[in-house]
Amino acid sequence: MSSKLLNSKLYINSKALTKTLKNKRFIHDNGSPYIDSKEDIASIEKWWSSPRYMDLKRDHTSLDIVKHRGNLSLQNYTKYPSSFQADKLFNLVNSHFNEKKPLHTLGVIDPLQMSQLAKCKEIKVSYISGWACSSTLVGSTNEVSPDFGDYPYDTVPNQVERIFKAQQLHDRKYMLSNFNSSGSKKEEVDYLKPIIADADMGHGGLTSVMKMAKLFAEKGAAGIHLEDQLMGGKKCGHLGGSVVVPTATHLSRLKATRFQWDLMGTNNLIIARTDSLNSRLLSSCVDPRDHAFIKGIINKNEKPLSDTIIDTQSAIDISKDDFAAIEENWYDKNKLYTYDEAVELQLSNEEFNQYKSLKAKLTNTKMDKNYFSIYEMREITRQVAPNKTVHFDWDAPKTIEGHYMFNGCTEAAIQRSIAFAPYADLIWLETKTPDLNEATNFARKIHSVYPNTKLVYNLSPSFNWMENGFTPDTLKSFIWDLAKEGFVLQLVSLAGLHVDGVSFWELAKDFQYNGMKSYVDIVQRKEKEINCDILTHQKWSGAEYIDSIMNVVNNGSSSKTQSTTGSSYTESQF
Repeated sequence: MSSKLLNSKLYINSKALTKTLKNKRFIHDNGSPYIDSKEDIASIEKWWSSPRYMDLKRDHTSLDIVKHRGNLSLQNYTKYPSSFQADKLFNLVNSHFNEKKPLHTLGVIDPLQMSQLAKCKEIKVSYISGWACSSTLVGSTNEVSPDFGDYPYDTVPNQVERIFKAQQLHDRKYMLSNFNSSGSKKEEVDYLKPIIADADMGHGGLTSVMKMAKLFAEKGAAGIHLEDQLMGGKKCGHLGGSVVVPTATHLSRLKATRFQWDLMGTNNLIIARTDSLNSRLLSSCVDPRDHAFIKGIINKNEKPLSDTIIDTQSAIDISKDDFAAIEENWYDKNKLYTYDEAVELQLSNEEFNQYKSLKAKLTNTKMDKNYFSIYEMREITRQVAPNKTVHFDWDAPKTIEGHYMFNGCTEAAIQRSIAFAPYADLIWLETKTPDLNEATNFARKIHSVYPNTKLVYNLSPSFNWMENGFTPDTLKSFIWDLAKEGFVLQLVSLAGLHVDGVSFWELAKDFQYNGMKSYVDIVQRKEKEINCDILTHQKWSGAEYIDSIMNVVNNGSSSKTQSTTGSSYTESQF
């Protein structure tokens, strides 16, 4: 082997491989491979033209990927296991969407729950919640807390790795048991159900989003969801006070995620989630697509709220109650309106109708643009009422953090979702209540523009389900009714958390008084009745699987004396 090759940037330990490279690519004089960009570009474009990406848009090119990937081509990249799982998830999503059937699942918080979910044939995917990780398993800090997205960004990816490795162990254990079953047919169990994971808002700028996407792909997530909340202002979608980012900001997150996965050569799925239905704050007015939903005041020459707050904070002897009252009084004095509402209040009925008619006419003539900026809306106002000035100030009511007042509503969620849809595999609408009419309206508006867009619904434990007008029949059919409207992926995000709490509380409450009778009655007897494999927890954990491996490694030596199933094996009692 030549010294030139030894000193090359990429060490190649095979003459055959070098010969292949010379045949397919150019080799530099120093022996390092020179990527044939035309060949790589063609390979990537063939990949992107597959049915997998039929409905997706990219703003970057195949050349952008080649230039940033390095000397390892797509063919030489390691195929990440998560990409195989992503292909499986993609096929499931598409088949269920086409059949108008739900792909419904329960959020799991540990390997045990994962293993039980695996045995349910009609539940075909797994879900890992950021809320659950925040409250029960927070990585390096060990600080459990509410869902404010303030934990280390590798927390959920690490939980994904934990669950994915457990899936693989139980899958291997299951395969071994099939080989040892002496021909008897065993129940089919899919332990490798694709994992969908919560990526929150991306935990930072675009480089953080890309690093986190890379972690998820490396650790086993077939898909992730990203929400349009503000880093640092993120809250659970069912808490008040959440702040959404401009539409363009979230689009950048989706594009960065796809770019990262294209660099890695993976097919992982992106779910774009919008929290704009419930949010009342917007971090910036920079995107004209958000302008129609920003609220302002119509009072002239009004002192801004932030000025009032800071002046109040500087005053002496102001209590918290006084401070809150001053802020409340400012809002009482200055009602908030969108620009259209401000126009309606300050123009005559005839002028306002002309304003609406002109907007509708212009909407029909616009190409790929379903919104008006504040500048455009003011121009339309001037056309219909040239002698009037509509006062509208969206800066005055900004919060002390600089956030704008936002009119969170279904229309805002629809407009954002239409913007996100070309860059995502699925769209998630986060709602305040389980409302089939609201979901139907949303779905039909989206599908009028993008008929193949797959939708996601959070069957949240935050909802008081029986207080939302359900009957036993409509409660049972809700998932299937949603699926008919295209909400293919549906999940009870925190099911594992609640089940864990309920079952352990039931045991603990009774055990304190009745001891082992409680354990036998509440746990062991029930495990036997429902044939739960946790009854024999040593076997469940893989003890027999490891025993089999050691038997192979030791060529059968000490198989009796060191076997886990020897005379001391207590589970032989069952």
